[in-house]
Amino acid sequence: MELNLITVWFRKLLDALRLKPAAPFSGAADMEQDRMTQTFSVVTDGLTIRGTIFYPHAKPSKLYPPVIICHGIPGSGTPRPSGDPGYEELAGEFTSLGVAAVIFNFRGCGDSDGNFDMMGWTRDLSAVIDKILNTPYLDPTRLLVVGFSGGGAAAVQVAAENDKIFGIAVVGTPADFDLFDKDMESVIPDFRERGIIRDPDFPPDVDHWIDGFKQIEPRRWIRHFKGKHALIMHGDEDELVPVDHARELQEAAPAGVVEICIIPGGVHRLRLDVRCVAELKAWVLQSLGWKA
Repeated sequence: MELNLITVWFRKLLDALRLKPAAPFSGAADMEQDRMTQTFSVVTDGLTIRGTIFYPHAKPSKLYPPVIICHGIPGSGTPRPSGDPGYEELAGEFTSLGVAAVIFNFRGCGDSDGNFDMMGWTRDLSAVIDKILNTPYLDPTRLLVVGFSGGGAAAVQVAAENDKIFGIAVVGTPADFDLFDKDMESVIPDFRERGIIRDPDFPPDVDHWIDGFKQIEPRRWIRHFKGKHALIMHGDEDELVPVDHARELQEAAPAGVVEICIIPGGVHRLRLDVRCVAELKAWVLQSLGWKA
């Protein structure tokens, strides 16, 4: 009896803190320079994965739906071009809606530990999700994940097994990684040049490492998506992943929960395209049932 009363009380408290689904986003967030940020880290496979949470307000006082952003496979080991604002800019676009945004570096990237490993990325994301679901002021019932390219592949696999993910959007994500089969001999040296394979003796088992790309095949996993909302976005002039991959994912996804958005003239780095950002923001609002 006492346990039931506690459960009812907790649910009422959660409802009181949660942002109302029909609330308009206009004016929901503080000015960007006033919003609160919080760094965090998680440990998976003995590696430290580091990230940042961006809140829409300087002093959080309610539950905010979190949007976890998953970056793609870095294209080079050179510094970010001056015209590239990075994923922090995209996080700011999301927090302007009144949600919290989360960015982090997968293993082998940025200031996170380790070496690039595709299946390892799924474990990194799972660990970040566990952290976010247990962070104050973040609504565990409305978790959205936005993944780009290889980060989208990791997101699809995790979303197929994790029923805590409310919605997922993938951008420029391959349906498979068969493109690596064509020239596998050059892949590992290329990733070393990019700085995402850092240790000279990695991978210890090349065949097992390569098999990770086959295990994570998005067209196989997306059919098991457990959430309520899914968006597949692609540029029809993507120079790395042909636009047909987006249509393959759409065909494999569960009926009734997936939308597809093809950006005319869009290339692989779609996050730099204002049309992509606008579509993602609209999808977030729609998924949450908020008015624009």
